[in-house]
Amino acid sequence: MKFNNLSHDEKLEIKKLVVDCIDTIGGINYFLKMIEDIKEATNHPLLNKTAKFHFKNGTISWEKQIFKEKVLALKKLLLNNSEDENILNIDDIKLKKEISNTIKVMGKLVFVIKTNEGEYSFSAFNTINDTNVELDPLFQIIFFDSLNNTKRIYKYK
Repeated sequence: MKFNNLSHDEKLEIKKLVVDCIDTIGGINYFLKMIEDIKEATNHPLLNKTAKFHFKNGTISWEKQIFKEKVLALKKLLLNNSEDENILNIDDIKLKKEISNTIKVMGKLVFVIKTNEGEYSFSAFNTINDTNVELDPLFQIIFFDSLNNTKRIYKYK
């Protein structure tokens, strides 16, 4: 997802996702601090063997451990300059195979953010049909996007 390349309606839809999460977990400061803690982590939070990431105001948890090659495949996918949101339409055959394996492993995982203020859940992927799978925007924003991009999404009108 390249936020600047999206239509106005798509930008508003993504902003609504982010605002819903922010409202549920306790506000913009909690959300931004969570993302800061993720960025400051020594290892990528998805690599935690306990399938949990603790941040100052709460925890993000998921059902099982994710291995390094899956996280690296996701990073490569995000660096890929494809305009197509369908991640199964990647030109790079090796990356396409890595992403297909990542979808098999992570496709059913549910990520749950828990704070004292509330609980919010999301998936890593949105499956449209058998041949169309997209990275969930909130998953990308929380685990891979920059803090500046997140602020830009939140402030979009």
